Amino acid sequence: MKNRKLKYFGLFLLMAALIAFFAGCQGNQEKESSNQEQTTKIAAAQKIKNPDTFIEATRNSIETLDLHFMSSTATTCIAYNVYDSLLSNRSGNEIEPSLSTKVPTIENQLISIGKDGKTTIKFPIREGVKFHNGEVLIPEDVKYTFTRGIVVGSLSNLCQALTGEGSFKHLIDTSGLAEAYKILDSAIVVNGQEVSFILNAPFSPFLDIIADNGSCYGILNKKWCMAQGAWPGTAETVKDFISITDEKNTLHDKMMGTGPFKVEAWQQGERLTLQRFDGYWQGPAKIHRVIRQIVSDDLVAIQQLQRGDVDFVCLNLSELPQVEGYEGIKVVKDIPSSQLIKMNFNFNMHGDKYLGDKILGDKGTPLDFFSDIDVRKGFCYAFDYETFIKDVLLGGGQKPYGPVLIGYPTANPDNPQYTFDLEKAADHLKKAFGGKVWEQGFKLVVPFSAGSTHRQRALEILQANLKKINPKFQLELTSLPWAAYVGAINDKIMPISIFGILPQYRHPYGSLSYHMHSADYYANAEGYSDLAKKKYDPLIEQLAHTFDKETLTALSHELQRLSYEDALSIFHYQVIGQVAMRDWIQGYSIKPFPFLVDYYQIYKE
Repeated sequence: MKNRKLKYFGLFLLMAALIAFFAGCQGNQEKESSNQEQTTKIAAAQKIKNPDTFIEATRNSIETLDLHFMSSTATTCIAYNVYDSLLSNRSGNEIEPSLSTKVPTIENQLISIGKDGKTTIKFPIREGVKFHNGEVLIPEDVKYTFTRGIVVGSLSNLCQALTGEGSFKHLIDTSGLAEAYKILDSAIVVNGQEVSFILNAPFSPFLDIIADNGSCYGILNKKWCMAQGAWPGTAETVKDFISITDEKNTLHDKMMGTGPFKVEAWQQGERLTLQRFDGYWQGPAKIHRVIRQIVSDDLVAIQQLQRGDVDFVCLNLSELPQVEGYEGIKVVKDIPSSQLIKMNFNFNMHGDKYLGDKILGDKGTPLDFFSDIDVRKGFCYAFDYETFIKDVLLGGGQKPYGPVLIGYPTANPDNPQYTFDLEKAADHLKKAFGGKVWEQGFKLVVPFSAGSTHRQRALEILQANLKKINPKFQLELTSLPWAAYVGAINDKIMPISIFGILPQYRHPYGSLSYHMHSADYYANAEGYSDLAKKKYDPLIEQLAHTFDKETLTALSHELQRLSYEDALSIFHYQVIGQVAMRDWIQGYSIKPFPFLVDYYQIYKE
């Protein structure tokens, strides 16, 4: 019995030893597996270039860092990541609170409309939000931002809603400086932690306009702005800052907001570097640094992407074969884009840089060349829309109906449009300037932005067709760097500009006002403010005041028709976007503008 017990005990010890042995082996295997997994992760991380930095290659340089002087999406895309606005629409579907803790509505009593039509919209300002310099956001910063924007000549939409005039300068002309400032000052009121905007009348797109995520309506820090030499925010000094140019602007090369990124360095024409703001009120971004690198040659940008030296590029459809199927690159294509490109005629040029001797003939063109409607209509019929979309864009675009983008409410597919027709073009150009254009011809120099094959090819198509109509029609082309190109448009010296309508919201007011209102961008930049005052402004203002959908649609359709009738520009294509990025980029989401990257969501993995 004793021997049997010893035998069983021996077997027990043997089994225990075996179990321990196999458990040890399994443990070692698990450790080895874990170590291998960790090694794999480290190896993968090592393959990711610049793991804490997002590098974007783009053709378009930045013309200014001042929020109130930005006129191109190349710049407002940066503001989108540096500033916050009162309301947000990052999803593209619904307006949400941001620096305001609530979205004003009639139901929550933050919007009230008086019997006289005066409309008050109140915004409760979020507490504890910090600017990049550590200052805490206060309601006075909000008032200062909007007042300053209106004073220097920006934010014309809101100036119209708040004061009844399309610009502060116009308000001074009608009321005098002291009264004009009093009207503006009393239209934005701070009461405790609340800011109220008091509008002359209901303004249906107000909330849509300011919910732009900081692109144009971001909030500045008053104390910081004053320290940089910007307007001090007083009635006594306002006269020195009315409609100042960006050259005289002390915030030209500075940015400071409450957004997820702050400016680290700006090398004009080369790159902009952003650094993560760790004190961001919604929590720090996932990526530490962003570099927006200017690359004037698309082929170079693609090669950099292939090597992994940059992480993200926007592409033309013709360039997709160079990246599709390429190891380490993923492509997002055929993105419907809220971007309409048009050729704009300058009715009244301010300089002779591109006009030769300024006399109609083989040596020049007069300043008011495009004020003649037959010149404009002749050019509209001389452009080959179908060839441009087919051969240049390779199908990556649509011919617009007019100034309201395809897919937007109230865009009219039945709106009359110009088509390529050399006979009609000749008929109009024979009538232009009483027949002198046909007899004497013209010589016009037209710039395109350097590196933009689309702009260059569009002008080459127009150039060739005008020459077919009459050999005396000379269109000469030249290139300008992007910042100089935008500057030439803003300085009103460019005869024809290729620029766009990029609405930040779906209400038709944005597109139509930008294109047609006397106080808004294009009417001013292209010299047709007087025409706009007579024909377009009353309709645009009715459109702004109505909440009735049928009335809104009817007014929108009429304005689209008038744009065609007066041939304000050549609507040559609406963008379909393509982007390519390294496959380690995560968090990219499709926006109304494919090139607008929300850096806050981006990370590498």
